[in-house]
Amino acid sequence: MDTESLAPERRETPHAERSLEILDAAIVTFAANGYNSTDVQEIADRVGIGKGTVYRHFGNKEALFLAAVAHARDQMIVAVDASKKAGLPPLQEMRACINDILRFFDSRPEVVELIIEERSLFRNRRPSLFFEHDEKRKAEWAVRLQELIDAGEIRPIPVAEIQDTLSRFVFGAMFFNYFEGQSKGPLSERSAAMIDILFNGLAVQK
Repeated sequence: MDTESLAPERRETPHAERSLEILDAAIVTFAANGYNSTDVQEIADRVGIGKGTVYRHFGNKEALFLAAVAHARDQMIVAVDASKKAGLPPLQEMRACINDILRFFDSRPEVVELIIEERSLFRNRRPSLFFEHDEKRKAEWAVRLQELIDAGEIRPIPVAEIQDTLSRFVFGAMFFNYFEGQSKGPLSERSAAMIDILFNGLAVQK
């Protein structure tokens, strides 16, 4: 066996795992304290490493914060993908996807805090990393939506407008529920009626 060819992989795996541990700790810490009040040492202490190790992985505090936001976004995508059910009709899959996103935020309120913090800090510099679109996923859903239009299952509205409306519905509901304090219970448990109104409208069909 060529042991030399295996050496780089053995070195890289612990580094990657450590980076994820740091990011998980960073999400919790930045959400709890806010960016300005967070000391990188606290994040290091949560992981059980030195402060210098955090900087070796991410360079500086700002880079660590932005990487934490991107990591939280990726966690949401993984959570939604993990719960996908093969064979669902497109509209049912869309309903399930929306509900899964809302369930993610129900279980991860610290991620909402992180999004709010990013917007406060970097509103003049960039759109939110959390809401950056995966163009491949967006294109796949655009195809599905167009197929539903062509089949006469949904109204012939421009696909881009449908996608924007769905995003605003999901994330608007998430923020409203968060600021409301979840006094009415988990949003995912109340989403069926909301999605029904979104999909079917208010007016009686005549």
